[in-house]
Amino acid sequence: MSRHLIDKQSRITTPTHINLRDVEWTSSEQYPDELRKVYRYKALIGGNWSGVMPHDEVFMGILELAPKTTYPAHQHPAPEIYYVISGIAEWSVDDETFVVESGTAIHHHPNALHRMVNIGDDVLRLVYFWWSPNGNQQVLKVASKLLEPVPKQPVQATFLD
Repeated sequence: MSRHLIDKQSRITTPTHINLRDVEWTSSEQYPDELRKVYRYKALIGGNWSGVMPHDEVFMGILELAPKTTYPAHQHPAPEIYYVISGIAEWSVDDETFVVESGTAIHHHPNALHRMVNIGDDVLRLVYFWWSPNGNQQVLKVASKLLEPVPKQPVQATFLD
């Protein structure tokens, strides 16, 4: 077998690797259903799960936001980096608002107010990364806190899979 061809049997999650397709989509249970219908994520590294490399100092994964929807202003004590894989969004960090697209990296300092509005017709797909600055693992144990009500999301907003 060519080393570039991978069959389903060889895609086994281990402590050193995982494939995105082998992880289920989820959303934060503390959020209202209106938001949970239009945003989802797959945790790949870190957190309270049994996937690859359970880790106390970093979280990393993929997040998606359905077309024409809003992830309202929120904050958390962990610093965060997002990298836009695909889509286009209006993004706010504290008092700054800007447009992001594929190839953009965004930094949120601890407790930064941040919001994203998918202004495109496609799913906004992002890599997220949280870490514990100076080894302060407590920041990763505090959930995001919504700072504004969840706006009414478009009825047609959905994920195709």
